[in-house]
Amino acid sequence: MKCIICHSEDIQVKDVKEEIHFQNNIIYVHVQANVCHSCGERYYDRNTVRYLEETEEKIKSSHFDFQEVGKVLEYKN
Repeated sequence: MKCIICHSEDIQVKDVKEEIHFQNNIIYVHVQANVCHSCGERYYDRNTVRYLEETEEKIKSSHFDFQEVGKVLEYKN
């Protein structure tokens, strides 16, 4: 497999965090994806995309207790 962005053949399966934005929060969902080692482009298989879509729908339709791992603060002048 070649990367469609940089044409590198150095693509490896890695654990990645995909972001789902919900209200003012960012929720990380851990999945595996093929990742180009040269440019970082990610390639998801059909099952992973379906899992991410279903997870996003569950998050938006239900109340979950999430583990807070930090805070993002914004400074405005």
